[in-house]
Amino acid sequence: MMQIWVGITNPGLTSLDQAQIQLTASAPMAVSARGQNATLATIVAPALIFTPLSLGVHISTMDRAEEVLTASLPIIVKAARAITVESLQRAGRRPTYQGEFRIDRHGRSLRLSVRVPLDQYLRGVLASEMPASYHVEALKCQALAARTYALNPRISHVKDGVSVCDSYLCCQYFAGTEDSIAAAIESAIESTTSQVIVCKDKPILALFSASAGGHTESYQNCFSDPVTGRFPPQPISYLTGVPEGNYARVHERVGSEAFLRYLFQAKKHNDTALCADLFSAKFAWSLTLPVSTLEAHLHDVVEDLLGGKDSAPFVIPPPGGKFGRIRGFEVSKRGVSGVAIELKIKTSHGDWLVQKELLIRTAFANPEARLARLNSARIFFDQEQDRFGLLSHLTISGLGSGHGVGMQQIGAQGFASQGQNYKQILAHYYPGTNVQVIN
Repeated sequence: MMQIWVGITNPGLTSLDQAQIQLTASAPMAVSARGQNATLATIVAPALIFTPLSLGVHISTMDRAEEVLTASLPIIVKAARAITVESLQRAGRRPTYQGEFRIDRHGRSLRLSVRVPLDQYLRGVLASEMPASYHVEALKCQALAARTYALNPRISHVKDGVSVCDSYLCCQYFAGTEDSIAAAIESAIESTTSQVIVCKDKPILALFSASAGGHTESYQNCFSDPVTGRFPPQPISYLTGVPEGNYARVHERVGSEAFLRYLFQAKKHNDTALCADLFSAKFAWSLTLPVSTLEAHLHDVVEDLLGGKDSAPFVIPPPGGKFGRIRGFEVSKRGVSGVAIELKIKTSHGDWLVQKELLIRTAFANPEARLARLNSARIFFDQEQDRFGLLSHLTISGLGSGHGVGMQQIGAQGFASQGQNYKQILAHYYPGTNVQVIN
């Protein structure tokens, strides 16, 4: 069975670099590493702590301390049973993994990766990404999307020596492996073993998110080119926005603000026959933010984005460079689904432009409102101004959860409940692709 290396990120899921690594196991772990004299050193212990030194790695055990200065080879850790990473937390618990561990040096930090069979990796991804209560055909969709993504991630980790990482901020969420897996997840993986989604006989970039809210978005409207950073990047034919319902009788232009408002009202009326994911509570949402709360934090968040290496090119300040008091908001450019890809923040010192759906969502991060980012960028505003032209009331309403590109987990559940099988669902979300068995 195919094996892959998975990079384990730090507690914040933001980097592969870790300050310290603590491992435990119910059976003794065997550690192999090249010492300072280039001889192979072996340590056997049930609990280990790895700390970077200026010239190597210090390994401490429960009953003694050993120092191994690594040369060209990484540290390898194996155990007959699952190993727990005590220095991390995933999904509210200390994550456990069944496989061979590798610890490398990277500057002054350590890096941890685990080699697992591909389908074992999928068990962890599906348990993290999709409820086991979902229809088996939806679970099969997730299994194929996850398997395909592991073979062709959006951001290459070749330079890191791994196939993928475990973070949903970069790849797909892998919160470890459970001792037991739900029968439905096991069935979805086993019944689709070795199957991947291909276009022109190559694994596709199998992006997915939770819910598009009635219509998916095209790749180039949400993502930058992973190599050049260019936005918009070149379109990808099979990642084009597609409807999740039949809107032939809808008078509003698909992708317009009026279309978003129509779908929002359809959710209020519980018109579940309109589209595949309208049954979900994530289909539509609304948020009222006090203007005082906005005034207290929005300028700081936007200025932080302007100072960020990756985000700065997509935040355009007014000529004076000052933020000023907030006058209002306007979506100045939308994608095919209605997703905001350019937001105009009107202030007393001029208009700020924020581009890209994730940055637009992040611009509204607000600790007072306990808001890390908006659920999605398929948004519209209801707002009022006072007699001075300053914002006095703001309600943000939106559809869906996530970037909305590619397969939608909740939409797949809706289509499966309507009787479609996983190949039909995947063909809808990734037009021009087919399912193929790999060796």
